[in-house]
Amino acid sequence: MKQKPPSFLYLSRSDVASVPIATDELVAEVGRCLAAVAEGEAIQFPPHIMPVSKTSRFVAKSGLVRNPSICGIKWFGYFPGNSEIKFPDFHPMIMLNEAEQGMPLAVLDGTWISEIRTAAISAFAAKQLALPTSSSLGFIACGAQASAHLNILKDLFCIKKIFAYSRKVATASEFCRKAEAMGITTEICRSPQAVLEQASIIITSVPHASETNLQLRGDAVASGTFISMVDRGYSWNAESLLSLETVITDDMALSGPGGMEAINFEAQHLSGDLIAVARGELVRRADSDRVALIFSGPGIIDTAIASLILQRASEMNIGVTLAL
Repeated sequence: MKQKPPSFLYLSRSDVASVPIATDELVAEVGRCLAAVAEGEAIQFPPHIMPVSKTSRFVAKSGLVRNPSICGIKWFGYFPGNSEIKFPDFHPMIMLNEAEQGMPLAVLDGTWISEIRTAAISAFAAKQLALPTSSSLGFIACGAQASAHLNILKDLFCIKKIFAYSRKVATASEFCRKAEAMGITTEICRSPQAVLEQASIIITSVPHASETNLQLRGDAVASGTFISMVDRGYSWNAESLLSLETVITDDMALSGPGGMEAINFEAQHLSGDLIAVARGELVRRADSDRVALIFSGPGIIDTAIASLILQRASEMNIGVTLAL
């Protein structure tokens, strides 16, 4: 029999977004992947950073998962000045190879995956560490990450109200209109403090270059709140975070003491990481505890979700097959 020529699947942004993946499936995949890391069945690798100017850089994040055995790398540039010319400042691509002979499997646009995997990590943590009765979400910054987190968290909790703050009122208004279309009550807050004092679950995704950085205070957070700091904690006053009962990261090997991923918190004060959560070793101790996750977004999750999308896309004949 004549052997088929080697090829790989290309999935565009619209292709990736069209692949049906349920919220429960995404969150379960995050937990499964983190548990696999704990058992040595998946491997996270340190990121590779390539600076090209004082403010711009390229970054590569990679991971290896088993069953099936796939190695993936996400490659993206971060160019914050692009907003001035109305270009995106971040455009990730993901490449997957099978890890037996090393052959390419797929190239995927990584925009949707980057947004949803970040929200899925927060959702996994919230499902384990937030109060099950949490009924309100607070957002400080109302961009793409806020939308992704809203779409996932509303499926896991009985969300009745959203508190939203953005430097631009128009951005918060547009975000709230999306939430209201889902049947959720919204309130645009005049200050971040109002979000911290009222929301059950808080998501901060303030851009690194924002003048609001380092201003949020942990001692202003209401009792029982869960916080996911998508911005690596750089919108927060680090010293004030010591007032929180529990602060964790995604992976102690990467963001803990001596790790390569910098977060805005003294690593020696971390209570643990999401790998310990996945193994059931770290749980909420009391309803009144304020629990925060500060994470940098491990590349292993990109690989795991991209692999899941590749499998589903192949089953549904989504995408374009290209010859090598």
